[in-house]
Amino acid sequence: MNLDYLRTLISIVEEGSLSAAARARRISQPAVTKQLQRLEADLGTSLLVRGPRRRVELTPAGERVVAFARQILGQLEDLEQELGALKDVGRGTLALAASTIPGEYLLPALLAAFRRKYPAVKVELAIADTDEVAEKLLADEADVGVVGSHLRRSGLRLERLLGDEIVLAVPAEHAFARRKRVGVGELQGQPLILREEGSGTRRSVEESLAAAGFDLPREDVTLVLGSTQSVLQAVEQGLGLGFVSARAVATRDGQRLACVGLDGVDLSRDLYLAYLPPRLSDPLVAHFLEFARHRLAD
Repeated sequence: MNLDYLRTLISIVEEGSLSAAARARRISQPAVTKQLQRLEADLGTSLLVRGPRRRVELTPAGERVVAFARQILGQLEDLEQELGALKDVGRGTLALAASTIPGEYLLPALLAAFRRKYPAVKVELAIADTDEVAEKLLADEADVGVVGSHLRRSGLRLERLLGDEIVLAVPAEHAFARRKRVGVGELQGQPLILREEGSGTRRSVEESLAAAGFDLPREDVTLVLGSTQSVLQAVEQGLGLGFVSARAVATRDGQRLACVGLDGVDLSRDLYLAYLPPRLSDPLVAHFLEFARHRLAD
């Protein structure tokens, strides 16, 4: 089946006449008539109702063929765009910066899939706290960032990627370990382990508590650590209670720690793609963002 004939048929329907289709296709009206006749001959059926009508009218077979033509030509256009995108991406280096949770628990699988699709692309990933990720993007040291809290930086665009939840990790032998939720007041006197200032996890916890009318009992903060792994290890050693992503807890031995929620406090949060809009002109950046959206969107 000649795809050009299908395009002509769609033009006849959309333009309303053979002469208008000829003008739209920039060919002669006899050429339009000949293409229509050949298409009908190939299919063995009439596609248009003949007669003195002002507007084009499709036969039942013509309606089916037009629907098929639009579908197949649409798929062909999608394929051409995808192949063009692959050609545009070619080779290159993609510099990413991510805060701890997405960098350690989300991006490895995503980047493996991305490299399978674009094997000629080199990917570099730097893991830092959320504030440092923002600085790298603004300093043009990274093309795309993935962070765990909403940054407010001039020129930086944030786009929700997927959801996450922060939980309170407690040692397996702690009294809280047998409960699903505890009150914020019960944290008084408990040794707390926090991430460093600038961490998206810490910022999310503080904002969630403030929104519910609570404050962290800072006098009980006994450790401030620079990574989620160090917080989890400290909790497992019985050094205190720590706020971490549920994604991180899921990778640990459940016999050594447990996780609980806080009554009256919503500790859910979003993870975000972060980038400078001018970077979208780079095909590699644009295709990574689209790949991440489709792969990870919840």
